[in-house]
Amino acid sequence: MPLLRTAMYAKGVEIYCAPTADARDIWQASMTHIALEGGCFVLSANQFCRRKDYPPPPEYVFAGTDDDLNPDSVICAGGSVIISPSGNVLAGPNYDGEALISADLDLGEIARAKFDFDVVGHYSRPEVLSLTVRDHPSNPVTFTSTSGKPEGPHK
Repeated sequence: MPLLRTAMYAKGVEIYCAPTADARDIWQASMTHIALEGGCFVLSANQFCRRKDYPPPPEYVFAGTDDDLNPDSVICAGGSVIISPSGNVLAGPNYDGEALISADLDLGEIARAKFDFDVVGHYSRPEVLSLTVRDHPSNPVTFTSTSGKPEGPHK
């Protein structure tokens, strides 16, 4: 993911959308990091759901929980958040139920944040490190035999 983010930053992403199913508090730290690293706004949308939003047992059973889940038990507590390029929380996180969060975005804050830290600009060291992104279709995995001859996909 860091390499993917670097490629997105190089293309000038201004709003980074991060859908998730991670309702842990620590997720917000990751979103703040991305906002600061990329000098971009981060919109992290998380689901809020209760047991009754899923098929009933035994059709659907939650593995790894010994809790006696009733229909109103919270399965995923949400935590959607909007973070500015300077790391300030503009809206959320919301753990209170289904909700729509919103914020006014000052796009000028992107340029101001990059004066402090521009990961693909004045802080980059292209004479030492570089990233090459192939933007054409290719196989995600290629196997090489002991003969050194690349093997194609097996059918």
